[in-house]
Amino acid sequence: MACIRVRFVADSSFIGRAIRYVTGSLFQHVEFGTPEGTWIGAHSDGGIRERPATYCVPTREYVYEVPCTDARQATLLTWARSQIGVKYNLLDIAGLLFKARFLTSPNRFICSQFCTDGLLMVFGAKRVLNVLSGYAYLVTPETLHLSPIFVGNLVKRKG
Repeated sequence: MACIRVRFVADSSFIGRAIRYVTGSLFQHVEFGTPEGTWIGAHSDGGIRERPATYCVPTREYVYEVPCTDARQATLLTWARSQIGVKYNLLDIAGLLFKARFLTSPNRFICSQFCTDGLLMVFGAKRVLNVLSGYAYLVTPETLHLSPIFVGNLVKRKG
């Protein structure tokens, strides 16, 4: 059966600890997994990229596999790969830091915004979060992790 694979991670880096502190989160990053074992996500170093399975060593890692149709999985992966090269939304991170969430850059993503938009596209707001796509920049990894779409779909937990 097809699934949408989503991974929430935390690591011991200074930036990771700072993001978790500012957002009050267990996680600093979220990304989509591929059937090939790679991860597609938005990163401050390079924007949206597809990275190998071993690109990071998380201290905390939760991986979810949300069941879906083959068509939904293909739609999400095609869309995610079409976003490769989009720049990272550094202004949105500044907005998190200074509690000024109006700071954002059009046509750029933070990791949770990228994943929220992808999940909204294939599952809709009733299953993901009560948020319109245009406001996905307000979603942090912690907020997205609270989505009911992940209940009962945890396949890996570390930390």
